[in-house]
Amino acid sequence: MKKELSRAVVVATVAAIVVAIVVLYSVVDPETAWMPKCPVKMLTGYDCPGCGSQRALHALLHGDLSAAWNFNPALFVSAPIIFILLFAATFNRRYPRLYRATLHPAVPITILVATVLWTVFRNMH
Repeated sequence: MKKELSRAVVVATVAAIVVAIVVLYSVVDPETAWMPKCPVKMLTGYDCPGCGSQRALHALLHGDLSAAWNFNPALFVSAPIIFILLFAATFNRRYPRLYRATLHPAVPITILVATVLWTVFRNMH
């Protein structure tokens, strides 16, 4: 019972954080506001894998798919993957096969390789 309550608290906390982020990014334009800037971009001049994600999220929340894609197309791929990984971890007892599949060593290796390739690809200009 206590474990179920703590899980419910974690799920509720994560949900509240997600709602707060959605509200923040729908109201505040990260391109013109005080939002955090990418330290990798500031230090190296190169885009990190997440560069443009704040602006892409803002554009998505305003229904501008084209602008969101132009800011960071990786967001369209990474967001569902992150959701699946979080879902599997949260509901590991209900969906143990999904959870075990996300723990396969190929999962983090594939994500790492894709991230490195994306970083190199997006900085080739």
